[in-house]
Amino acid sequence: MFFKNNMAAVWLLCLSLLTLIASWSPVVAAGSFDASLTAAGQWWRPFSAWVCQLNFAHWAINQWGLVVMAFLLPKRLPWLKVMGFAWVWFAASLMLLQSEYAAYVGLSGLLYGWLVLAAYYSPYYSNLMKGAFIAVISVKVLLENGLLFGFLWQSDMLETLLNAPVAHQSHLWGLISGLVFIAAVQLLQLLRR
Repeated sequence: MFFKNNMAAVWLLCLSLLTLIASWSPVVAAGSFDASLTAAGQWWRPFSAWVCQLNFAHWAINQWGLVVMAFLLPKRLPWLKVMGFAWVWFAASLMLLQSEYAAYVGLSGLLYGWLVLAAYYSPYYSNLMKGAFIAVISVKVLLENGLLFGFLWQSDMLETLLNAPVAHQSHLWGLISGLVFIAAVQLLQLLRR
């Protein structure tokens, strides 16, 4: 009964387990984005790279995004709204494919788009709270990409913990994908009136 009434939590737990399994080095080797292997015909890599994790620390950091989503999402999500999460995955994957990155792994790029959608769909908070949450996420991503008044804010702490550079541009792809989906939904709602 719990699973049927809490499908969002079930999906988040499954995603958490999948990303934990995908932090195992043979899975990372098979699924991480590698521009040269993708160009050689391994077309799945921009789509699978998001579930691969560098290491356990990388996996654990990304779990915080899933925990926040659990507090935002309703227990059940209609399939039409689920399509928004699929859109973020697809659009961010295409942006990764067209990027200058030679290699990439990690869920965080998708998480920023998914967090924006989760806040937008949340039945638990007022529109003001949801808007403030989306604004804070957006400002953080814009700052870490140097797109807000030319100010660049990046933390070396995460790079030290991960033992790898943080792919801040992927956060922007997820954010843009989520915001574009929300804008499209809003536009469709206006046109239906």
